Amino acid sequence: MKLFTKYNRINLLATIVIFLLASITFYIAIRYILIDQVDQDLNIEQHEIETYVKEHNVLPEPIPVKDQRITYVTATEVFKKRKFETIAVIDRDNKEKNPYRTLQFGLVVNRNIYTVSVAKSLEGTDDLITSILLISSLTILMILIVSVVINRVLLKRLWKPFYETLNTMKRFKLDKKQALEFTSNGVEEFAFMNETLEQATGQAQHDYLLLKEFTENASHEMQTPLAIIRSKLDLLIQENLSEKQSKNVQPVYEAIEKLSRLTQSLLFLAKIENNQFSETSSIDLKEKIEQKIQAFNELWQNQNIAVSTSIDTLHVNMNNELADTLLNNLFSNATRHNFPHGFIRVRLSGKQLTIANSGVQKKLDDQRIFSRFYKQSEGSAHNGLGLSIIKQICDVSGLTIHYLFNDQQHAFIVDWP
Repeated sequence: MKLFTKYNRINLLATIVIFLLASITFYIAIRYILIDQVDQDLNIEQHEIETYVKEHNVLPEPIPVKDQRITYVTATEVFKKRKFETIAVIDRDNKEKNPYRTLQFGLVVNRNIYTVSVAKSLEGTDDLITSILLISSLTILMILIVSVVINRVLLKRLWKPFYETLNTMKRFKLDKKQALEFTSNGVEEFAFMNETLEQATGQAQHDYLLLKEFTENASHEMQTPLAIIRSKLDLLIQENLSEKQSKNVQPVYEAIEKLSRLTQSLLFLAKIENNQFSETSSIDLKEKIEQKIQAFNELWQNQNIAVSTSIDTLHVNMNNELADTLLNNLFSNATRHNFPHGFIRVRLSGKQLTIANSGVQKKLDDQRIFSRFYKQSEGSAHNGLGLSIIKQICDVSGLTIHYLFNDQQHAFIVDWP
């Protein structure tokens, strides 16, 4: 979930809760104020009745008023406390119950005791409360909608520098010598973030280039001494050595060969990362695959590996040397990790190449399989760079590759765009 969406949800939820609480509080406050106003009117009515009794010594005749009722009831004792209450009274005309606010108090007239009840209708008050609440609710709702819209527009503008920084970071490559350049903005926090990112990425880029340069130089400089050692070993092997001497020399020769292949692979990776294979041309992939199958065929026959193919015609735009290396490494990997009387299946359909082979009955670690120096088996004599080179070629060529283990076979699938 995006931060902007999360903020909007929290903000909207909080606003709705505040709106509901405010509406309830507003309703209670308005009702209290209006009821208090009615109670004051009832007090005035009581005062007028008591004044009239003092002056005339008789109860005043109730004047028929639509929203007010006055009744006198003979009592046996004086009603000591005044009593306010809200009651429902059946209307004489429409027979509906309407809310009334009543005040009851005691009164003595010519030694006669009466309980006086003055009632005022609350129907108009309730209508007024409803109207006020409706207008207030619509106003608050309008404010809420406008606030959400303004927040949405305002936050998008406020967060625009952040997303520009993200887009710049997405384009950042460690192997490029170009430094990051962020768009200047007037927000102090974003400016500080951009400055920190510039320093961090600059340092990471510097360290990476130093390490890369060291690897390239080390791999290159090792080629000459390795060639000398190999030639001397070749001369030594050609001499009449005893069986014990031959056994001692052979591991050294194999180690030199392995180290030579390692340096060659590292140099090739460095060339790929330096974009030294930028020239592309149209390649008949079907023809190239068939050539590779022909080249590996003798090796497969010696190991009794059955090969099945289904190859459609496909022309791709790609560097020719990278295409050769990609296919060589895929076929070498399928052969190296196979076993006698196993199988290899090659399928080119649409824009997808699948090379599957028999092998260990266990799925490989698809999270690490394309990492450098990852070996599919502990006892492997190879340097673990073959699949890493395949992945690097796919990345620079705009291809995608993934690994599947299904039906007891390992499959590497390459997709062309």
